[in-house]
Amino acid sequence: MANNKMKTLHNTRNCNYRRFLHRKLKHGKISGRFYKFVCRTHPYRITTRNIQLIVREILDGKMTENKAIRLLQQDTQELKYQQELYKSNIECRKKINQ
Repeated sequence: MANNKMKTLHNTRNCNYRRFLHRKLKHGKISGRFYKFVCRTHPYRITTRNIQLIVREILDGKMTENKAIRLLQQDTQELKYQQELYKSNIECRKKINQ
């Protein structure tokens, strides 16, 4: 599936929410598996409302990370939108490089 290989222009240097998640990862509040899943499947719009709500519930201990991953995987509309953004970004990069 293409979403495992999606790369992004956003990282912990230029995205405050990724920096926030990375800090929580380093302090042991979230696992590396969840952090990688969120960053790889949502490379462009990581600050969507459903992700922020799920992260808050995980940090409060109200939801497990496995359940959160399952819920995010079921949001096919957002995943499809992320893949379309990725494809358009690649097309733009190819046009610029020509």
